[in-house]
Amino acid sequence: MFTDVDFSSMTYFEFVTFCERFMHEECKKFYYCEPGNSLMEGLNPISDDVEYVAFIFYAYGTDGVISVYVDHIGVDNDNDEHESCIDGENEDNIDELRNVAFEFNEDVVLMNKTSNDPFLSKLCVDDDDENNIVDDDNGREVEVNIQTHFIFNEPLHWKKQKPIIWMGFKVPRQVKSVLCNYDVANGYQLLFEKKMIGKDGACTFRLWASWMSDEESFQINSLKVDHSCARNFKFGSLVTYAWIGSHYAKEIVQSQKISVRKLRVKVMDKFGIQFSMGQCRREKKYALNLVEGSLVEHYGKLWSYGHEILRTNPGSIVKLDMRMVQMERNILVRVKQGWIEGCRRIIGLDGCFLKDVCKGEMICAIGRDVNDKIYPIAWVVVNVENKQNYKWFLELLIDDLNLNLGNDFSLMSDQHKGLIEVVKELLPYVEHRQYARHICQNLQKRFNIDARKKPIITMLEELRLYMMDKIYNMKLKGQQWGNHICP
Repeated sequence: MFTDVDFSSMTYFEFVTFCERFMHEECKKFYYCEPGNSLMEGLNPISDDVEYVAFIFYAYGTDGVISVYVDHIGVDNDNDEHESCIDGENEDNIDELRNVAFEFNEDVVLMNKTSNDPFLSKLCVDDDDENNIVDDDNGREVEVNIQTHFIFNEPLHWKKQKPIIWMGFKVPRQVKSVLCNYDVANGYQLLFEKKMIGKDGACTFRLWASWMSDEESFQINSLKVDHSCARNFKFGSLVTYAWIGSHYAKEIVQSQKISVRKLRVKVMDKFGIQFSMGQCRREKKYALNLVEGSLVEHYGKLWSYGHEILRTNPGSIVKLDMRMVQMERNILVRVKQGWIEGCRRIIGLDGCFLKDVCKGEMICAIGRDVNDKIYPIAWVVVNVENKQNYKWFLELLIDDLNLNLGNDFSLMSDQHKGLIEVVKELLPYVEHRQYARHICQNLQKRFNIDARKKPIITMLEELRLYMMDKIYNMKLKGQQWGNHICP
């Protein structure tokens, strides 16, 4: 067992070289067994970098413990090199050994631990043997035809996946995935049919898979791999938007502004298939859901998200109100302390529309630091910008920042009718001023950031990280100031 070697940094050929140096002999084939499976079901080969990456994935996913099996290239013990060892100076040593008595333990029984394992017995058979020969109960030699069972290796590169007779699958989705990959890689037009009916001119390729109740998996029972069709560029319902979206998930998330037309061109260039605009739109949406999760999952995890903020930022305030409308509000403890101790006594209130499927609005409370820069204080996500939501937000803000009745600070906002009434009710002594700058800003497109289009938890996290990064950079810039601060 190796405990001090980092196999994840090796390539396949470096791994082979390491094993051969350790065993002092040339190795022919490598295998590994998936954790939790028997050798019959979980034994997979390691023959290239793609399969080696899958091996590393299983190894480090089980605390770095996994068994590796090796096919050794046999060495002839009766060669001339060994015979030359009894010549010359070694003859005297041999004569001395003739007078030495050896003790033998007659109770020792040598056992072949792999003789009862059908898979290991198949691996140990000589490559020159055309048939597997075993002894029956009467001692007679009988030829046995051992069927080779393969288990579907999902981490394998999609171009190398192909159906093999007796291959086993855990779920029906894996069967369709293999056929889709095989279809696109070779340009075949395959169809799923409940009953295979022969048609004149149809392709001769046929595959039949059924459920194996004793193994609890799907298995390919019959397979005709010969194709009589030409390459096709339209695959109909076989290659769906979900299949394409799984291949482009990472690229779509990194560049969400990519147009549907450009995405369609990329799909046609990479896979050589024709894809409609509607399929590309569904593909883009599917890829975003794979990475960011569906909207239902995000709203279902809001309580966990709030508890995580409180755990990682003790003293912060997170409020969720689910009684009539869905609202979620955040204020971080360090941000609150920064406004109380080092910012001007000015607060601005404004909101922006969210561009997600569920829509909604985000209302923010913004302050001004000593350098007259924007300083975020608190933010809330509501379903609509109205008097009730403004009142709920201002009540919490007054309590957190100790604003009392509005003495000694100013409030800036637009002329939202509901907000003006709430300010008169909760902050009667505040210096409230309205501005028209938001009308000019609404005509500009540079503030349409991608975060507004994302699900709620992803949007809140990007907003939080953006503000933390901005405050930290301002701190570093201030620490580099070497002159005296003006009064």
